[in-house]
Amino acid sequence: MKSKAIPHMILAVILAVAAGVLTIRWLGSVRGPGQAQRPKVEAKKVDVLVAARAIPKGARLDAAMLRLKPYEAEAVPGGALRAVAEAEGRVAARDISKDDPITPDKLMAKGVTRGGLDAAVAPGKRAVTVKGTKVMGSGGLVTPGSRVDVVVTYSRPGKQEEKVSKVILENIPVLATGTELEPRIGKDGREELASTDSFTLMVTPEEAERLALAADLGSMHMALRKPGDDDVVKTPGADVAGSLEAFAAAPAGPPTSPLEGAPDEAEPEEGGYSVEIIRGTERERITLDGQNPPKPEEKSHARP
Repeated sequence: MKSKAIPHMILAVILAVAAGVLTIRWLGSVRGPGQAQRPKVEAKKVDVLVAARAIPKGARLDAAMLRLKPYEAEAVPGGALRAVAEAEGRVAARDISKDDPITPDKLMAKGVTRGGLDAAVAPGKRAVTVKGTKVMGSGGLVTPGSRVDVVVTYSRPGKQEEKVSKVILENIPVLATGTELEPRIGKDGREELASTDSFTLMVTPEEAERLALAADLGSMHMALRKPGDDDVVKTPGADVAGSLEAFAAAPAGPPTSPLEGAPDEAEPEEGGYSVEIIRGTERERITLDGQNPPKPEEKSHARP
């Protein structure tokens, strides 16, 4: 019986394999024409002007420095230039890396024929450089293009012990920052080189006078402003007495409320105090008077 069943099993396997192969071929023939007729959708691309090589700040752009590179329409940077003629002859306002898109903020204004700090100064303004530290420059976060308020701390005339802090300039653009080495006397009495940060601000002539006076009068700090925040805030200044009064008048904060569901604290008893001890599921209150040993007063079951 077994010998007769084996040929039937082999035949069934062969038929199943053949049916599978035929089914796969039929499905391929059905799907093939549909796929061939379906057009391929390609993302739309546009030409964007990019740097053909690294361009240093202050360089005057020519055709050899530029080239067009295809970008997907959705990935084009805002304001990116599309033709060589739009950038040719312009001056780079910052260092531009190779293949970086050329945008208006990376170029000097039209008509500027040479780079340098003087080209960035607006008509009627002046560039004034002051020395400071990274702390003065908001921990090193003040960079070219930032806008800052200048705060000066100085002593009242004739009263060296009375310090006053006042905002003297608001919304001032920072043109440049840098670090230089200058000699100073170290703790051991020897001369050593120290790193000093410099900040170049663009101000009006009147503001330049105030800034120069503040640099000699006391210490300065720069408060970094949020981009687009042009509000002018009038402040009375801060001195030690006024600040202490403000601190004293400030509320200490809302009272803390006991945790919800927590047991109420036991009221202190005359001549001593009580504590509550929890062992497992039992709670035991003990009175301590500082003289006699602890005495158990009551036991209760703790809340589950």
